[in-house]
Amino acid sequence: MGRTVYAEEHLHSYLTSLAKPDEYTIGLILGQSAGQKDYIVHLAKTPPPLGKNVVEETLISSTMNTQNTAESYIKSVRDIPESWVADHAKHVTRMLPGGMRVLGAFIVGPDDAINDNINIQKFRSILMAIHRNLSQNKYLCGNNNEEHLILNLNSVTQKYICKSVETSKTGMVKPAEWKLQGKATKWHQLEALVDFDQLFLIAADKVPETLKKQLQDIIKNMSNIIESSLLVIEGEVRSPDDSLEIITKSKEQEKGRKNNEKDTNDKIIQINLYIPCQEKNINFDVRITPCNASIRLVGQLMSRTFVHQKANVEEANMAVKQDIIRSLASRLEMHWDSLIEEESGSPEENITLHEPPRRMLIALPESKVTLSDYLFPGEGPQEALFSLQELLDLEVQESNIQKDIELQADPTEFYSQSDVGIKPVDFGKDSSDNQQVRVHITSGSIAIIILIIAVIILNLY
Repeated sequence: MGRTVYAEEHLHSYLTSLAKPDEYTIGLILGQSAGQKDYIVHLAKTPPPLGKNVVEETLISSTMNTQNTAESYIKSVRDIPESWVADHAKHVTRMLPGGMRVLGAFIVGPDDAINDNINIQKFRSILMAIHRNLSQNKYLCGNNNEEHLILNLNSVTQKYICKSVETSKTGMVKPAEWKLQGKATKWHQLEALVDFDQLFLIAADKVPETLKKQLQDIIKNMSNIIESSLLVIEGEVRSPDDSLEIITKSKEQEKGRKNNEKDTNDKIIQINLYIPCQEKNINFDVRITPCNASIRLVGQLMSRTFVHQKANVEEANMAVKQDIIRSLASRLEMHWDSLIEEESGSPEENITLHEPPRRMLIALPESKVTLSDYLFPGEGPQEALFSLQELLDLEVQESNIQKDIELQADPTEFYSQSDVGIKPVDFGKDSSDNQQVRVHITSGSIAIIILIIAVIILNLY
């Protein structure tokens, strides 16, 4: 059997709105896979590039000038820029909750483009470019399947053709059934608060590294920690095969909900993560390693994920852990990409405050599923509305943005911990002096405080 793809009817209206005479529109299919079934939550048109020679990372900044620059429309499937679509997939993946990913791509045009063998080769190249791009960003957790969808809507006949393409070397193309449904897909909403307080020591004999490299090492370390953690659902350790639907019904019965009384808050499944302690070994050898720096990650991250109605505990486990890792990695990657040069501060300071973007949540139209956006310090909801329009093709009211789910850090709390008279050090540059510096990294938009304090300690042994 081929794949069955479930999409709500309002997505059909969106696709038909993209139809243009003698032009093609490419975009991304976003959703969740469950075996041979896919559940679509959103379709996002890829903004057309403004020129042929476009640097991938300029996707957002380039589209900011679309109102003043003539857009380059796609006249042929062969003209679709693969790297542009792949970069769009990376930015969009950052915005998805854990357990959801870019499932593939869609094309709207005046013919059955997907039935042409030459076009099929082009579509396969686009999907493989998406796959490669997400493989290079593994902590975004967007590449857990080597089978992707391609959907073609003929804007003249209104006919759908959907196929599944393997992005492995074989590149096998198989039929898939695209099913429009009138009723909204039912989702289990999972919420978790994760407390971080991790200290990462930097050996004195280690070659000086940039802040970017240090943060990359932290993401790797934290990913391993999160993956090894224990997931507890509603205060109990569950079997991987337990159904979330049964857990939800049991919760409602315990709360005395009868006569089909609805309370959306009660249908939220509370998740706790417990990080395993290190095993104690009385026979271990004690070694003293000289260190001249440490980085501390401290704060609280709010996770909100969604899994399909028939999901089990194992799928919930994967989704929640993916969400935590993806959110942390997205913020830190966006932060170091924004750094032009690493701050060394003034001689009076021994703490430098770095603030990566904070998370915000945005509910999709006609759905309970929420996506994320990230705002840097000083940015307001207007910036989020712009990126939602450009990356997700969404018109959202500011009142629909949940921007206070994570708390802002108080910088004075951390600057007060500094020792007077010790100069800061510039990461990435060799320094012969053992100096002290603390770098606080706080999350920026909706629901997290993530602080990373890098401390270089004078003569630490």
